[in-house]
Amino acid sequence: MKSKKILSFLLMMVMVVTLLAGCGGQQETAEETAGEETVVEEPEAKIRVGLSLPTQREERWVRDKERMEAYAAEVGIELIVRVSDANIQEQITQVEALLNQGIDVLILAPHDASAAASLVEQANREGVPVISYDRLITNTDKLDIYLSFDNVKVGELQGKYITEQVPEGRYIIMSGAPTDNNATLFKQGAMSYIQPLIDAGKIEVIAEQAVDNWVPENALRIVEAALSANDNQVDAILAPNDGTAGAAIQALTAQGLAGQVPITGQDAEVSAAKRIVDGTQSMTIFKDTRLLGEEAINIAIKLANGESISTNGEVDNGRFNVPSVLLEPQVVTADNIRELLVGGGYITEADLN
Repeated sequence: MKSKKILSFLLMMVMVVTLLAGCGGQQETAEETAGEETVVEEPEAKIRVGLSLPTQREERWVRDKERMEAYAAEVGIELIVRVSDANIQEQITQVEALLNQGIDVLILAPHDASAAASLVEQANREGVPVISYDRLITNTDKLDIYLSFDNVKVGELQGKYITEQVPEGRYIIMSGAPTDNNATLFKQGAMSYIQPLIDAGKIEVIAEQAVDNWVPENALRIVEAALSANDNQVDAILAPNDGTAGAAIQALTAQGLAGQVPITGQDAEVSAAKRIVDGTQSMTIFKDTRLLGEEAINIAIKLANGESISTNGEVDNGRFNVPSVLLEPQVVTADNIRELLVGGGYITEADLN
């Protein structure tokens, strides 16, 4: 009996010690918790990128905007987009507002290559890197990088194609907007093939004119005037892009000549693809702006983070050789349109109908 009492006493003591230890541990834990400061991590600020586009009048610029907005959302940056209506003063006002919003990087596709230099200078003073997007900004040495396709190569592809189709004959030669440096590069490339044949007396130029602001109606007037002045005697038309090609074809159609005169283009617009299938436009140049837009965002992120950019060329902007990333353009004709554009997911088969 006595041993049972002793055993009961020992068990009670063990329980008391256990309870006291538990209370002490809880008190200590509570004291430790009370002494600790709660640290709330601030969410990492998103990179803010300003995008200034010159227009949405042409399909290719609509595609650029849509792809860049989608890709910016995918990679988690804030993209602030502004579009001027082919007006440099409006673009200047918009870019100044973007800089005031505290953007980290500016992607700028200028309406006027020379006038946009002042925007690059302002951005540089505020420590904001600038990507010259597709169109080269001239007359400044503060530009960080130029991203585009090889635009001399674009013109070379057009010139090579049209001179192979029509090595002798009467040409209408159109170039793009005088304010767009790309237009100069396109023509430079094309004339490297055409000029030797002019010099050899094989090609006669019956009209040669720039298309102000790339406006198709201006191209229409140029071609209509040339046809009227030359009794519709034309063998080839160098059109710098698909919008001007469409206008030229409109003029040819009115004279019953659509499909009879080889004509170039550029941008692989859906309307141009249809015309190529229908036989009224001979070719276009495919510049996959999906890749261009994504690359612009990728470069912007690297610039915002202070990382170096891998380039593959330099382009002279009149002040210095701008470090450049240049993508490759491709010729599209009736022979490869489905492989390149439909197979590549750029357009659908239904778009061609």
